[in-house]
Amino acid sequence: MLQPLTQNTTTNMNKKLVLENRFTNHQKVHILLTIGGIPLITILYVILKTHNYLVLLIAVIIYIILISVLLTKKGLLKKDNNLYKILIFKEKVLLKEKVNLEEISKITTLKFNKSQKMAWFSNAKPDLSQNFTSFDITLLNNKHTSKTHLTSTRNELNAKKAIEFLASEFDLKEEIYSPDFS
Repeated sequence: MLQPLTQNTTTNMNKKLVLENRFTNHQKVHILLTIGGIPLITILYVILKTHNYLVLLIAVIIYIILISVLLTKKGLLKKDNNLYKILIFKEKVLLKEKVNLEEISKITTLKFNKSQKMAWFSNAKPDLSQNFTSFDITLLNNKHTSKTHLTSTRNELNAKKAIEFLASEFDLKEEIYSPDFS
């Protein structure tokens, strides 16, 4: 017998996994100062000279939006048996991108050693960079000949949570990446 959908059943159909912050602290400071700080100081100077408070209001709103974007997190969402990569701010989904799961039956975590150049450097170390380990969650076909990057995380525990989420919600099997081109 069919039963009407209640609030509880619709929330059970939608499951969300928040992985980690979208930006590192270094990236946040760099974006905040170069994109937000310098123009804001310039706009404040112009406003003090001209007494145009509408420009001040617009600048403050843009700065608040910039800070909100810096505080976003990335994650995964299951909605109506579809997988989405999402961008979250304060538990609210801002953006979502549907992931095509056709011909996808396996998942794996690929571990990479990466480096990121620092935004500020000294004369002593002009090529200063930060080394880190990246765990890329990758979707695979049956023979591992086609791979699709889903998301990256800097924390191995978050990568394991993502693999568990995908395996339980979408019946994907975790395997070690080993392509079979025969």
